[in-house]
Amino acid sequence: MVSKKYYPRKKILTPIQQFFLVKQKFSKAKIVNNHGKLHLYISLQPSVFSPSYPIEIIEYSRGKYDTWLIGNIQKIDDPKFPHKYEVDKKNNKVRLCLYHPNRGEWTKDQEIYNTLIPWTCEWLYYYELWLDDGKWRGGGEHPRLNDRKKLRRKN
Repeated sequence: MVSKKYYPRKKILTPIQQFFLVKQKFSKAKIVNNHGKLHLYISLQPSVFSPSYPIEIIEYSRGKYDTWLIGNIQKIDDPKFPHKYEVDKKNNKVRLCLYHPNRGEWTKDQEIYNTLIPWTCEWLYYYELWLDDGKWRGGGEHPRLNDRKKLRRKN
């Protein structure tokens, strides 16, 4: 008889499970049900010298999440605002580009407290440097917004 290796699939966490895991690590995080969509609100401070930044994470499609910087955002009107998908000036928020969606850098079976949260802190760190001198040091390749919209329609 041929032996077959068994590779168990990782369990994909529901948004409420994802958000409760974050809440266990960040006690001040808030989970809100807004018209059937779960929103996680958390404040992140990339360094001890940094201010706290309000962040909103929303599940938009079957285990995929958008991360927004919300509140009083410096240089929101700058056309060179770095690594973002979208600027919502009316609501004073910016949807962050944290990873390349076509490269498998983030998958639905990963916990957001181990991925999106630290990546957001890293983005905020480089954002503060960009505020100082206008140079983005965070690296990465920024996909076009139209590519992101196509991905959303696929999922």
